[in-house]
Amino acid sequence: MRIIVSTEKGGLNDRVNQAFGRAPTFTLVDVENDQIASVQVVVNPGYSQSRGAGVTAAQFCIDRGVEVVISGHFGPNSAAVLQAAGIKLISAPPTLTVEEAVRAFLSGELTTAVFRSGGGHGKGRGGW
Repeated sequence: MRIIVSTEKGGLNDRVNQAFGRAPTFTLVDVENDQIASVQVVVNPGYSQSRGAGVTAAQFCIDRGVEVVISGHFGPNSAAVLQAAGIKLISAPPTLTVEEAVRAFLSGELTTAVFRSGGGHGKGRGGW
C-alpha cells in the first residue's frame, strides 16, 4: 500500500502538515505486511502555485499510485479529485509525526477526513 503524508520538510519524524495542497513536501510511505517498507520525500508541485494547488497536488498523488492521503485538512477541489480516483482521505492532527500517523491509520485509529470550504475557512464534515 502506498500512503502519502503532507509534510513541511518530510521524513518519518516530520509532523503532519495541516494544508494538503499547500504543504511544501510530501512523504511517500510504502507499506508491506503492515510494516513501513520504504520512505521517500518529494516536493509538492502545487506548493508554490498561485491557483489550483490542491488539484495539482491531488493529480501528483494519483500519478504516483497513492492509495491513502494523510493530511490535516483537504480543500473541496483536491478532495473531489482524490475521491474520484478512489483514494482514501485521512485527517491527522499536527501533533502526530508521519510515522505515528501512518501507524495510527494502519491500526484503524485514523479513519476520517476534514474538508475545508472555499478559501480554507472553517471545518466541513468529518474530524478526528
